[in-house]
Amino acid sequence: MPTTCVFQLDRLNPVYNSGEYISGRILLRTDKVKRVNAVYVTLEGEAKVQWSMSGKSETSNYSGHQQYLHTRTNVFDNSLFRAGVHVYVLTLRIPPDCPSTCKGPYGYIAYNISLTIDKPWGFDEIFRKPINVVQTLDLNYNSEFVLPVKDENIKYLCHWPCISGPISSSLALPASGFTPLQDVPFVVEIDNQSPHYDIIGLEVSIKQHFVFLSRKPVKRNFYTKTLCKELVTDRTLRLSKRVYESSITVPMDTPRSTLNPNYIVFLHYTLQVKLKTGCFHYDTDLSVPIVIGTTPLQHLRTAIRSQQPARRTPTPERQRLIERVQPRPATVTEEATEETETAVEEMHQLLEDDEPPSYDSCLPPSFSFATLGGSQVTLESQPSGQQRIHLPKFPGFSTLIGTAPAHGLGLEDSGLDMHQYRSYGSLDTDHTGRSLDTFGSLCGPLSEQSQAEAEEEAEAEAGEQLRVLDVAAQVHESAPLQAQDEHQF
Repeated sequence: MPTTCVFQLDRLNPVYNSGEYISGRILLRTDKVKRVNAVYVTLEGEAKVQWSMSGKSETSNYSGHQQYLHTRTNVFDNSLFRAGVHVYVLTLRIPPDCPSTCKGPYGYIAYNISLTIDKPWGFDEIFRKPINVVQTLDLNYNSEFVLPVKDENIKYLCHWPCISGPISSSLALPASGFTPLQDVPFVVEIDNQSPHYDIIGLEVSIKQHFVFLSRKPVKRNFYTKTLCKELVTDRTLRLSKRVYESSITVPMDTPRSTLNPNYIVFLHYTLQVKLKTGCFHYDTDLSVPIVIGTTPLQHLRTAIRSQQPARRTPTPERQRLIERVQPRPATVTEEATEETETAVEEMHQLLEDDEPPSYDSCLPPSFSFATLGGSQVTLESQPSGQQRIHLPKFPGFSTLIGTAPAHGLGLEDSGLDMHQYRSYGSLDTDHTGRSLDTFGSLCGPLSEQSQAEAEEEAEAEAGEQLRVLDVAAQVHESAPLQAQDEHQF
Protein backbone atom coordinates (compact mmCIF):
# COMPACT_ATOMS: atom_id res chain seq x y z
CA MET A 1 0.00 0.00 0.00
CA PRO A 2 1.55 3.37 -0.98
CA THR A 3 1.93 6.29 1.34
CA THR A 4 -1.13 8.57 1.42
CA CYS A 5 -1.60 12.10 2.72
CA VAL A 6 -4.88 13.97 3.39
CA PHE A 7 -5.10 17.72 4.10
CA GLN A 8 -8.09 18.69 6.29
CA LEU A 9 -8.34 22.49 6.40
CA ASP A 10 -10.82 24.61 8.32
CA ARG A 11 -12.60 25.58 5.07
CA LEU A 12 -14.07 23.33 2.40
CA ASN A 13 -13.26 25.95 -0.24
CA PRO A 14 -9.64 26.92 0.53
CA VAL A 15 -9.89 30.68 -0.15
CA TYR A 16 -8.07 32.96 2.29
CA ASN A 17 -7.47 36.68 2.48
CA SER A 18 -3.99 38.05 2.83
CA GLY A 19 -3.12 38.40 6.50
CA GLU A 20 -5.35 35.48 7.65
CA TYR A 21 -4.35 32.26 9.39
CA ILE A 22 -4.68 28.79 7.87
CA SER A 23 -5.77 26.16 10.40
CA GLY A 24 -6.22 22.44 9.94
CA ARG A 25 -4.45 19.11 10.16
CA ILE A 26 -2.57 16.65 7.95
CA LEU A 27 -3.15 12.87 8.07
CA LEU A 28 -0.13 10.88 6.82
CA ARG A 29 -0.47 7.09 6.48
CA THR A 30 2.51 4.77 5.84
CA ASP A 31 2.54 1.00 5.55
CA LYS A 32 6.14 0.31 6.58
CA VAL A 33 9.10 1.78 8.43
CA LYS A 34 11.11 4.30 6.39
CA ARG A 35 14.53 5.86 6.76
CA VAL A 36 14.21 9.63 6.39
CA ASN A 37 16.25 12.73 6.95
CA ALA A 38 13.25 14.80 8.00
CA VAL A 39 9.53 15.35 7.45
CA TYR A 40 8.49 19.00 7.10
CA VAL A 41 5.52 21.18 6.07
CA THR A 42 5.97 24.24 3.85
CA LEU A 43 3.73 27.13 2.76
CA GLU A 44 4.86 28.57 -0.57
CA GLY A 45 3.71 31.42 -2.79
CA GLU A 46 5.42 32.28 -6.04
CA ALA A 47 4.99 33.76 -9.52
CA LYS A 48 6.41 32.24 -12.69
CA VAL A 49 6.40 33.47 -16.29
CA GLN A 50 7.65 31.68 -19.37
CA TRP A 51 7.16 31.97 -23.13
CA SER A 52 9.12 31.63 -26.33
CA MET A 53 9.19 33.59 -29.57
CA SER A 54 10.37 32.09 -32.86
CA GLY A 55 12.29 34.21 -35.35
CA LYS A 56 13.72 33.55 -38.78
CA SER A 57 16.91 31.91 -37.53
CA GLU A 58 16.45 31.16 -33.83
CA THR A 59 13.95 30.84 -31.00
CA SER A 60 14.17 33.08 -27.96
CA ASN A 61 13.03 31.82 -24.54
CA TYR A 62 11.88 34.18 -21.81
CA SER A 63 11.30 33.27 -18.17
CA GLY A 64 11.04 34.81 -14.75
CA HIS A 65 10.49 33.77 -11.14
CA GLN A 66 9.45 35.72 -8.05
CA GLN A 67 9.05 34.34 -4.50
CA TYR A 68 6.39 35.90 -2.25
CA LEU A 69 6.21 33.41 0.60
CA HIS A 70 8.20 30.44 1.90
CA THR A 71 7.87 29.01 5.41
CA ARG A 72 9.16 25.60 6.58
CA THR A 73 8.23 23.70 9.76
CA ASN A 74 9.86 20.34 10.67
CA VAL A 75 7.43 17.80 12.11
CA PHE A 76 9.84 14.83 12.36
CA ASP A 77 13.64 14.89 12.83
CA ASN A 78 14.64 11.28 13.58
CA SER A 79 16.00 8.76 11.08
CA LEU A 80 13.39 5.98 11.43
CA PHE A 81 9.83 6.89 10.51
CA ARG A 82 7.50 4.21 11.85
CA ALA A 83 4.46 2.83 10.02
CA GLY A 84 0.90 3.89 10.85
CA VAL A 85 -1.18 7.06 10.81
CA HIS A 86 0.50 10.33 11.75
CA VAL A 87 -1.57 13.46 12.47
CA TYR A 88 -0.01 16.93 12.32
CA VAL A 89 -1.94 20.04 13.43
CA LEU A 90 -0.94 23.17 11.55
CA THR A 91 -1.50 26.92 11.94
CA LEU A 92 0.09 29.05 9.23
CA ARG A 93 -0.18 32.80 8.51
CA ILE A 94 -0.34 34.48 5.11
CA PRO A 95 1.52 37.82 4.98
CA PRO A 96 -0.69 40.86 4.18
CA ASP A 97 1.37 41.94 1.15
CA CYS A 98 0.93 38.72 -0.86
CA PRO A 99 -0.73 39.32 -4.28
CA SER A 100 -3.91 37.53 -5.30
CA THR A 101 -3.91 34.17 -7.03
CA CYS A 102 -4.27 34.46 -10.82
CA LYS A 103 -3.40 32.54 -13.96
CA GLY A 104 -2.68 33.65 -17.52
CA PRO A 105 -1.36 32.11 -20.73
CA TYR A 106 2.27 33.06 -20.00
CA GLY A 107 2.46 32.93 -16.22
CA TYR A 108 0.68 32.55 -12.90
CA ILE A 109 0.67 33.39 -9.20
CA ALA A 110 -0.01 30.31 -7.04
CA TYR A 111 0.07 29.25 -3.38
CA ASN A 112 0.18 25.74 -1.93
CA ILE A 113 0.74 23.80 1.29
CA SER A 114 3.06 20.81 0.94
CA LEU A 115 4.31 17.97 3.11
CA THR A 116 7.71 16.52 2.15
CA ILE A 117 9.32 13.25 3.23
CA ASP A 118 13.05 13.86 2.77
CA LYS A 119 14.78 10.53 2.02
CA PRO A 120 18.55 9.99 2.22
CA TRP A 121 18.52 7.91 -0.98
CA GLY A 122 16.08 8.23 -3.82
CA PHE A 123 13.47 10.84 -4.66
CA ASP A 124 11.60 12.77 -2.00
CA GLU A 125 7.87 12.18 -1.54
CA ILE A 126 5.97 15.48 -1.84
CA PHE A 127 2.23 15.97 -1.25
CA ARG A 128 0.72 19.35 -2.20
CA LYS A 129 -2.58 21.14 -1.45
CA PRO A 130 -3.22 24.30 -3.53
CA ILE A 131 -5.02 27.26 -1.93
CA ASN A 132 -6.35 30.55 -3.26
CA VAL A 133 -5.25 33.86 -1.76
CA VAL A 134 -7.14 37.13 -2.21
CA GLN A 135 -5.27 40.31 -1.38
CA THR A 136 -7.64 42.68 0.41
CA LEU A 137 -8.16 46.14 -1.06
CA ASP A 138 -10.54 48.62 0.56
CA LEU A 139 -11.46 51.14 -2.11
CA ASN A 140 -12.50 53.73 0.49
CA TYR A 141 -8.90 54.24 1.65
CA ASN A 142 -7.75 55.75 -1.65
CA SER A 143 -9.39 58.99 -2.79
CA GLU A 144 -8.42 58.39 -6.44
CA PHE A 145 -10.89 55.51 -6.72
CA VAL A 146 -13.81 57.82 -5.82
CA LEU A 147 -13.13 60.34 -8.60
CA PRO A 148 -15.14 60.03 -11.84
CA VAL A 149 -13.36 59.06 -15.06
CA LYS A 150 -14.15 60.08 -18.63
CA ASP A 151 -12.94 59.43 -22.16
CA GLU A 152 -13.78 61.40 -25.32
CA ASN A 153 -13.26 60.79 -29.01
CA ILE A 154 -13.96 62.52 -32.33
CA LYS A 155 -14.04 60.52 -35.54
CA TYR A 156 -14.48 61.44 -39.23
CA LEU A 157 -15.81 58.82 -41.61
CA CYS A 158 -14.19 58.56 -45.07
CA HIS A 159 -11.52 60.97 -46.31
CA TRP A 160 -11.19 64.01 -48.49
CA PRO A 161 -13.04 64.86 -50.69
CA CYS A 162 -15.85 62.60 -49.33
CA ILE A 163 -15.23 63.40 -45.70
CA SER A 164 -18.37 63.44 -43.51
CA GLY A 165 -19.23 65.40 -40.42
CA PRO A 166 -17.61 64.48 -37.08
CA ILE A 167 -18.98 61.85 -34.70
CA SER A 168 -18.29 63.04 -31.16
CA SER A 169 -18.61 60.52 -28.34
CA SER A 170 -17.78 60.40 -24.64
CA LEU A 171 -17.82 57.72 -21.94
CA ALA A 172 -18.21 58.69 -18.27
CA LEU A 173 -18.19 56.66 -15.03
CA PRO A 174 -19.13 58.03 -11.58
CA ALA A 175 -16.05 56.36 -10.01
CA SER A 176 -13.20 54.05 -10.93
CA GLY A 177 -13.31 51.53 -8.05
CA PHE A 178 -15.67 48.53 -8.06
CA THR A 179 -15.91 45.01 -6.61
CA PRO A 180 -17.03 41.64 -8.03
CA LEU A 181 -20.81 41.26 -8.50
CA GLN A 182 -21.21 45.05 -8.45
CA ASP A 183 -22.89 47.03 -11.23
CA VAL A 184 -20.72 49.51 -13.12
CA PRO A 185 -22.96 52.39 -14.25
CA PHE A 186 -21.85 54.29 -17.35
CA VAL A 187 -23.11 57.11 -19.55
CA VAL A 188 -22.31 57.33 -23.27
CA GLU A 189 -23.08 60.57 -25.14
CA ILE A 190 -23.02 60.54 -28.96
CA ASP A 191 -23.34 63.51 -31.32
CA ASN A 192 -23.61 62.08 -34.83
CA GLN A 193 -23.11 64.92 -37.35
CA SER A 194 -22.51 62.56 -40.26
CA PRO A 195 -25.10 63.13 -43.03
CA HIS A 196 -24.77 59.61 -44.45
CA TYR A 197 -24.13 57.07 -41.65
CA ASP A 198 -25.96 55.90 -38.52
CA ILE A 199 -24.48 54.43 -35.35
CA ILE A 200 -25.86 50.87 -35.39
CA GLY A 201 -25.33 50.16 -31.67
CA LEU A 202 -22.88 49.84 -28.81
CA GLU A 203 -20.76 46.96 -27.49
CA VAL A 204 -19.85 47.32 -23.81
CA SER A 205 -17.29 44.98 -22.23
CA ILE A 206 -14.95 44.63 -19.26
CA LYS A 207 -11.41 43.76 -20.31
CA GLN A 208 -8.79 41.98 -18.20
CA HIS A 209 -5.21 42.88 -19.08
CA PHE A 210 -2.15 40.81 -18.10
CA VAL A 211 1.40 42.14 -18.19
CA PHE A 212 4.13 39.47 -17.91
CA LEU A 213 7.69 40.54 -17.17
CA SER A 214 10.62 38.19 -17.81
CA ARG A 215 13.98 38.55 -16.07
CA LYS A 216 16.20 36.59 -18.49
CA PRO A 217 16.22 38.53 -20.78
CA VAL A 218 14.14 41.50 -19.71
CA LYS A 219 11.02 41.73 -21.86
CA ARG A 220 7.31 42.37 -21.45
CA ASN A 221 4.44 40.40 -22.90
CA PHE A 222 0.76 41.36 -22.92
CA TYR A 223 -2.48 39.46 -23.00
CA THR A 224 -6.09 40.74 -22.97
CA LYS A 225 -9.20 38.77 -22.08
CA THR A 226 -12.89 39.76 -22.24
CA LEU A 227 -14.64 38.98 -18.95
CA CYS A 228 -18.19 40.00 -19.93
CA LYS A 229 -19.89 41.75 -22.83
CA GLU A 230 -23.27 43.37 -23.50
CA LEU A 231 -24.80 44.71 -26.71
CA VAL A 232 -27.01 47.79 -27.07
CA THR A 233 -28.98 47.70 -30.32
CA ASP A 234 -30.52 51.19 -30.17
CA ARG A 235 -29.46 53.27 -33.16
CA THR A 236 -28.16 56.83 -33.22
CA LEU A 237 -29.50 58.28 -36.42
CA ARG A 238 -27.52 60.63 -38.65
CA LEU A 239 -27.55 64.31 -37.72
CA SER A 240 -28.89 63.51 -34.25
CA LYS A 241 -27.74 63.15 -30.63
CA ARG A 242 -28.34 60.40 -28.11
CA VAL A 243 -27.44 59.54 -24.51
CA TYR A 244 -27.10 55.92 -23.36
CA GLU A 245 -27.35 55.19 -19.62
CA SER A 246 -26.88 51.60 -18.50
CA SER A 247 -24.71 49.34 -16.33
CA ILE A 248 -22.68 46.16 -16.59
CA THR A 249 -21.95 43.70 -13.76
CA VAL A 250 -18.44 42.65 -12.76
CA PRO A 251 -18.25 38.83 -12.86
CA MET A 252 -17.77 36.79 -9.71
CA ASP A 253 -14.33 35.36 -8.86
CA THR A 254 -12.58 38.29 -10.56
CA PRO A 255 -9.06 38.77 -9.10
CA ARG A 256 -8.37 42.19 -7.68
CA SER A 257 -6.19 44.68 -9.51
CA THR A 258 -2.44 44.70 -8.97
CA LEU A 259 -1.12 48.02 -7.70
CA ASN A 260 2.56 47.13 -7.31
CA PRO A 261 4.36 47.57 -10.67
CA ASN A 262 7.34 45.48 -9.47
CA TYR A 263 5.44 42.18 -9.73
CA ILE A 264 6.29 40.06 -12.75
CA VAL A 265 2.57 39.27 -13.21
CA PHE A 266 0.64 42.54 -13.33
CA LEU A 267 -3.16 42.67 -13.64
CA HIS A 268 -5.44 45.62 -14.46
CA TYR A 269 -8.91 46.23 -15.98
CA THR A 270 -10.66 48.61 -18.34
CA LEU A 271 -14.25 49.30 -19.38
CA GLN A 272 -14.44 49.49 -23.16
CA VAL A 273 -17.26 50.77 -25.38
CA LYS A 274 -17.28 50.24 -29.16
CA LEU A 275 -19.43 52.35 -31.48
CA LYS A 276 -20.64 50.16 -34.33
CA THR A 277 -20.45 52.26 -37.52
CA GLY A 278 -21.07 49.55 -40.12
CA CYS A 279 -19.19 47.01 -42.18
CA PHE A 280 -17.01 49.45 -44.16
CA HIS A 281 -15.67 51.53 -41.25
CA TYR A 282 -13.55 50.91 -38.21
CA ASP A 283 -15.38 50.94 -34.89
CA THR A 284 -14.76 53.80 -32.51
CA ASP A 285 -13.29 52.71 -29.17
CA LEU A 286 -13.80 54.41 -25.82
CA SER A 287 -11.91 53.01 -22.83
CA VAL A 288 -11.53 54.04 -19.19
CA PRO A 289 -9.51 52.25 -16.46
CA ILE A 290 -11.29 50.67 -13.50
CA VAL A 291 -9.89 49.14 -10.30
CA ILE A 292 -11.27 45.90 -8.86
CA GLY A 293 -11.09 45.68 -5.07
CA THR A 294 -12.63 43.67 -2.24
CA THR A 295 -14.56 46.37 -0.30
CA PRO A 296 -16.90 48.61 -2.36
CA LEU A 297 -17.11 52.38 -2.17
CA GLN A 298 -19.61 53.54 0.42
CA HIS A 299 -21.53 56.05 -1.73
CA LEU A 300 -21.86 53.61 -4.64
CA ARG A 301 -23.08 50.86 -2.31
CA THR A 302 -25.94 53.02 -0.99
CA ALA A 303 -26.81 54.23 -4.50
CA ILE A 304 -27.12 50.69 -5.80
CA ARG A 305 -29.36 49.65 -2.91
CA SER A 306 -31.67 52.62 -3.39
CA GLN A 307 -32.03 51.92 -7.11
CA GLN A 308 -33.36 48.40 -6.57
CA PRO A 309 -37.18 48.45 -7.00
CA ALA A 310 -39.24 47.21 -4.10
CA ARG A 311 -41.31 44.18 -4.87
CA ARG A 312 -45.02 44.98 -4.81
CA THR A 313 -47.20 42.79 -2.58
CA PRO A 314 -50.41 41.82 -4.39
CA THR A 315 -53.70 42.73 -2.71
CA PRO A 316 -56.41 40.07 -2.17
CA GLU A 317 -58.41 41.40 -5.12
CA ARG A 318 -55.34 41.30 -7.33
CA GLN A 319 -54.57 37.76 -6.19
CA ARG A 320 -58.09 36.68 -7.14
CA LEU A 321 -57.62 38.24 -10.57
CA ILE A 322 -54.34 36.35 -10.98
CA GLU A 323 -56.05 33.08 -10.09
CA ARG A 324 -58.95 33.86 -12.41
CA VAL A 325 -56.92 34.72 -15.53
CA GLN A 326 -54.36 31.91 -15.20
CA PRO A 327 -54.87 29.22 -17.88
CA ARG A 328 -56.33 25.82 -17.02
CA PRO A 329 -53.54 23.21 -16.63
CA ALA A 330 -53.34 20.58 -19.36
CA THR A 331 -53.33 16.92 -18.35
CA VAL A 332 -52.80 15.25 -21.72
CA THR A 333 -49.01 15.13 -21.94
CA GLU A 334 -46.02 16.28 -19.92
CA GLU A 335 -45.11 18.83 -22.60
CA ALA A 336 -48.50 20.51 -22.27
CA THR A 337 -48.01 20.69 -18.49
CA GLU A 338 -44.61 22.36 -18.87
CA GLU A 339 -46.03 24.87 -21.34
CA THR A 340 -48.89 25.67 -18.97
CA GLU A 341 -46.52 26.23 -16.05
CA THR A 342 -44.43 28.56 -18.19
CA ALA A 343 -47.54 30.48 -19.22
CA VAL A 344 -48.66 30.79 -15.58
CA GLU A 345 -45.26 32.14 -14.51
CA GLU A 346 -45.26 34.66 -17.35
CA MET A 347 -48.79 35.76 -16.47
CA HIS A 348 -47.88 36.19 -12.79
CA GLN A 349 -44.81 38.21 -13.70
CA LEU A 350 -46.86 40.33 -16.08
CA LEU A 351 -49.56 41.04 -13.50
CA GLU A 352 -47.10 41.79 -10.71
CA ASP A 353 -44.67 44.07 -12.56
CA ASP A 354 -46.88 45.69 -15.20
CA GLU A 355 -45.96 49.29 -15.95
CA PRO A 356 -48.55 50.38 -17.15
CA PRO A 357 -51.15 47.68 -16.25
CA SER A 358 -51.92 45.10 -18.88
CA TYR A 359 -55.30 44.46 -20.45
CA ASP A 360 -55.83 41.25 -18.45
CA SER A 361 -55.58 43.11 -15.15
CA CYS A 362 -58.26 45.60 -16.30
CA LEU A 363 -60.91 43.02 -17.20
CA PRO A 364 -64.28 43.32 -15.39
CA PRO A 365 -64.73 40.91 -12.46
CA SER A 366 -66.61 37.66 -12.82
CA PHE A 367 -69.92 36.90 -11.10
CA SER A 368 -68.28 34.87 -8.33
CA PHE A 369 -65.67 37.58 -7.65
CA ALA A 370 -68.31 40.33 -7.57
CA THR A 371 -70.44 38.23 -5.21
CA LEU A 372 -67.55 37.53 -2.86
CA GLY A 373 -66.42 41.15 -3.00
CA GLY A 374 -69.84 42.42 -1.72
CA SER A 375 -71.27 44.33 -4.69
CA GLN A 376 -74.14 46.68 -3.76
CA VAL A 377 -76.10 45.70 -6.87
CA THR A 378 -75.96 42.05 -5.82
CA LEU A 379 -77.22 42.92 -2.34
CA GLU A 380 -80.20 44.88 -3.65
CA SER A 381 -81.13 42.12 -6.10
CA GLN A 382 -81.52 39.57 -3.25
CA PRO A 383 -84.89 38.99 -1.53
CA SER A 384 -85.77 41.30 1.33
CA GLY A 385 -86.13 38.35 3.72
CA GLN A 386 -82.38 37.65 3.67
CA GLN A 387 -80.22 40.73 3.40
CA ARG A 388 -76.44 40.28 3.48
CA ILE A 389 -74.14 42.65 5.34
CA HIS A 390 -71.07 44.09 3.68
CA LEU A 391 -68.56 43.55 6.48
CA PRO A 392 -64.92 44.69 6.60
CA LYS A 393 -62.21 42.19 5.73
CA PHE A 394 -61.74 40.81 9.22
CA PRO A 395 -62.00 37.12 10.03
CA GLY A 396 -65.17 35.50 10.96
CA PHE A 397 -68.53 37.26 10.74
CA SER A 398 -71.23 35.92 8.39
CA THR A 399 -74.49 36.82 10.18
CA LEU A 400 -77.80 37.81 8.59
CA ILE A 401 -80.18 40.69 9.29
CA GLY A 402 -83.81 39.71 9.91
CA THR A 403 -86.52 42.11 8.74
CA ALA A 404 -89.20 41.05 11.26
CA PRO A 405 -89.63 43.27 14.35
CA ALA A 406 -89.04 42.05 17.88
CA HIS A 407 -91.87 39.93 19.31
CA GLY A 408 -94.08 41.79 21.68
CA LEU A 409 -92.06 45.03 21.52
CA GLY A 410 -92.31 48.10 19.36
CA LEU A 411 -89.42 49.52 17.45
CA GLU A 412 -88.99 52.24 20.03
CA ASP A 413 -88.82 49.68 22.86
CA SER A 414 -86.71 46.98 21.25
CA GLY A 415 -83.41 48.82 21.42
CA LEU A 416 -82.42 47.33 18.03
CA ASP A 417 -82.79 49.41 14.90
CA MET A 418 -83.53 47.72 11.59
CA HIS A 419 -80.46 49.34 10.00
CA GLN A 420 -78.05 48.02 12.64
CA TYR A 421 -76.20 44.71 12.77
CA ARG A 422 -77.79 41.83 14.66
CA SER A 423 -75.58 39.19 16.32
CA TYR A 424 -76.79 35.89 17.73
CA GLY A 425 -74.11 35.23 20.31
CA SER A 426 -71.72 33.04 18.33
CA LEU A 427 -69.99 33.13 14.97
CA ASP A 428 -71.49 31.42 11.92
CA THR A 429 -74.91 30.82 13.57
CA ASP A 430 -78.36 32.36 13.03
CA HIS A 431 -81.04 33.19 15.57
CA THR A 432 -82.16 29.53 15.71
CA GLY A 433 -78.66 28.38 16.72
CA ARG A 434 -78.11 26.47 13.50
CA SER A 435 -74.72 26.61 11.77
CA LEU A 436 -74.46 28.72 8.62
CA ASP A 437 -72.37 27.68 5.64
CA THR A 438 -69.86 30.48 4.97
CA PHE A 439 -70.09 30.24 1.19
CA GLY A 440 -73.86 29.97 1.24
CA SER A 441 -74.28 32.89 3.61
CA LEU A 442 -72.04 35.11 1.48
CA CYS A 443 -73.19 34.09 -1.98
CA GLY A 444 -76.90 33.42 -1.28
CA PRO A 445 -78.79 30.15 -1.93
CA LEU A 446 -76.78 27.50 -3.74
CA SER A 447 -79.74 26.09 -5.71
CA GLU A 448 -83.37 26.77 -6.60
CA GLN A 449 -84.58 24.18 -4.09
CA SER A 450 -82.74 25.86 -1.24
CA GLN A 451 -84.12 29.22 -2.37
CA ALA A 452 -87.71 27.85 -2.35
CA GLU A 453 -87.20 26.43 1.14
CA ALA A 454 -85.90 29.78 2.33
CA GLU A 455 -88.97 31.57 0.91
CA GLU A 456 -91.32 29.05 2.58
CA GLU A 457 -89.57 29.57 5.93
CA ALA A 458 -89.84 33.33 5.50
CA GLU A 459 -93.60 33.07 4.73
CA ALA A 460 -94.09 30.77 7.75
CA GLU A 461 -92.32 33.24 10.02
CA ALA A 462 -94.39 36.11 8.60
CA GLY A 463 -97.62 34.11 9.23
CA GLU A 464 -96.63 33.41 12.82
CA GLN A 465 -95.88 37.09 13.36
CA LEU A 466 -99.28 38.06 11.96
CA ARG A 467 -101.02 35.59 14.28
CA VAL A 468 -99.09 36.97 17.25
CA LEU A 469 -100.05 40.51 16.27
CA ASP A 470 -103.76 39.51 15.98
CA VAL A 471 -103.76 37.92 19.44
CA ALA A 472 -102.05 40.98 20.88
CA ALA A 473 -104.67 43.23 19.24
CA GLN A 474 -107.53 41.18 20.68
CA VAL A 475 -106.02 41.37 24.16
CA HIS A 476 -105.62 45.14 23.90
CA GLU A 477 -109.22 45.55 22.71
CA SER A 478 -110.80 43.34 25.45
CA ALA A 479 -108.97 45.03 28.32
CA PRO A 480 -110.72 48.49 28.06
CA LEU A 481 -114.14 46.82 27.78
CA GLN A 482 -113.69 44.96 31.09
CA ALA A 483 -112.63 48.10 32.82
CA GLN A 484 -115.71 49.95 31.56
CA ASP A 485 -118.08 47.22 32.82
CA GLU A 486 -116.55 47.31 36.29
CA HIS A 487 -116.94 51.07 36.43
CA GLN A 488 -120.57 50.79 35.53
CA PHE A 489 -121.16 48.39 38.38
